[in-house]
Amino acid sequence: MAVLPPDPVFCFKSDMGYIHSLCFCAKSYNYCPQLLAATEKGTVYFWDLETNRLQHQQHMGESIQKIHYFNDNIITQQKSGLVKLWSVENRAYEIVNTYEAGGGYCKSLILKDNLYVPQEDGAVDVLDVNSLKKVKQLTHDKEKTGWDYVSAGGQSQWECLFIRRLRDRYGDIILWDLNTFKPCGHIKLQEHITSLTFDPVTCRGVCGSASNTLQLFTIDKSYNMTLKCEVSITNEGCNIVKLRPDGKIMVSGGWDGDYGSFPGRP
Repeated sequence: MAVLPPDPVFCFKSDMGYIHSLCFCAKSYNYCPQLLAATEKGTVYFWDLETNRLQHQQHMGESIQKIHYFNDNIITQQKSGLVKLWSVENRAYEIVNTYEAGGGYCKSLILKDNLYVPQEDGAVDVLDVNSLKKVKQLTHDKEKTGWDYVSAGGQSQWECLFIRRLRDRYGDIILWDLNTFKPCGHIKLQEHITSLTFDPVTCRGVCGSASNTLQLFTIDKSYNMTLKCEVSITNEGCNIVKLRPDGKIMVSGGWDGDYGSFPGRP
């Protein structure tokens, strides 16, 4: 008999509407332990994790797709592409700097004190998280047709993974060396890639897409990337795929609202 999932410890209920991004912030001078929820209407909800109550809500833009907490500051990324760096002092929220990135649903990523954001031409801008000043731009010279979609996932130790979809709708995954900011690996997978997860212990990654197939690939010590197998899910469309930190369980969330759980490492 299947084991039923446990009941949630607590449900945060409010008029939040569509939530696009969640972020934990640790206890500090400015904050108690909190969960930040960024919403479609541009309001960020600050939930106190000690009392499980809504502590504060702040309008911080329009259709916020991603929110980061870093060094007691907040970074928001809007669907329009506008990135904002916020300073918070005594509940006073001030915009320190802004940056125009590419618009859409591709979410930014923080690695090694840098913020990675997409651009309209398919390049990836690397920004300093403390100032939003551009320090580097990642471009792939092999492809001359350009990119119409870029999304990112990564590891903070020695690599950064970027999923890129060409204008011909075929999915490419490019592995970048964060020390040299140069591509060091590449693999072409199925079209319409939507999500990526990676296990740094086994060097295995899993991609979800608009199809009903999850694809598993590996990376060796020479950065060669190889497709190993495919796993079928019930219906087409995988919005997110994630490996648990210990790598033992992989989960997927489908467009139909179904949640799938699979064994991770053998």
